[in-house]
Amino acid sequence: MKKSWFVYMAIALAVIAFSFWDHIYPVKIIDVHRSTDSFGYDDIIVDHFPLTDRGRINWWLSQRDMLKKKYNIPSGQEFFLTVWDVGDGYLRDSPREDYFCFPDMTSEKNCIEKNKLLAVDTRFSDENKVNFIISDNKYIMDKKDGSITKERY
Repeated sequence: MKKSWFVYMAIALAVIAFSFWDHIYPVKIIDVHRSTDSFGYDDIIVDHFPLTDRGRINWWLSQRDMLKKKYNIPSGQEFFLTVWDVGDGYLRDSPREDYFCFPDMTSEKNCIEKNKLLAVDTRFSDENKVNFIISDNKYIMDKKDGSITKERY
């Protein structure tokens, strides 16, 4: 009896903690890199990003207007935006490591570890669709009704 009570309490506490994750650790935008070419590739560096696919998509949907106003991203109607984990911060480029570097930075430390959390893509798709790419999953949102379907990427 005592063992099952302990298990139920542990599960309940885990569910409560997971539910309040966004409030305990809100997403922090560390940096934004705007595209310098006509292709519309923009990057956001964040810390404490949501853990679930649904949480990541909801973050984008709730923050896109703020990102447009504050950082002017995405830079066009057709864009490809990537959200990266800050990891250990900016690092020096190294031929032995697989880093993603930002050429718009003049600092020697202008690279981050490649840990892509979310990609939002509106290029090459129907004008009423938005593609969300998270790991091996692709979610397609219909702008008209907000419905989201999942595909294997």
